[in-house]
Amino acid sequence: MAKKTFSIYKIIVVIFVAVIVSVSFNYGNWHLPIAALIAVWVSLFILRSRVKEVIADERDYKIAGKASILAMRAYAMFAVIVGLALQIAGKNNSVLSAIGSALLYSAAFLMLFYAISFRIYARKDRQN
Repeated sequence: MAKKTFSIYKIIVVIFVAVIVSVSFNYGNWHLPIAALIAVWVSLFILRSRVKEVIADERDYKIAGKASILAMRAYAMFAVIVGLALQIAGKNNSVLSAIGSALLYSAAFLMLFYAISFRIYARKDRQN
């Protein structure tokens, strides 16, 4: 299969998932979107294995790494600043305090997950 054909299939799948998710949420069904996402994930994995051309090269992975670290840092900074502001503003409002806590915990989890995954990949890289 050609890379262009795979791209067309991806667009069709995105439209399919969008329709399934929107219709399912309108009817209050959350099982169908989960099943659709799993089915789409498996089908795209199978279709990707049939592509004969190079989908991504080392340059793409390097750019993706730089973009992901920037996105992680930006989200962590945003979540900490807004979370602290909501914690301070939410001393008398439990909803604001809960949202602030959720943002702070999500930033902490993201940074912890990054540190653990960085150590794992660094160890694997040293072994190779």
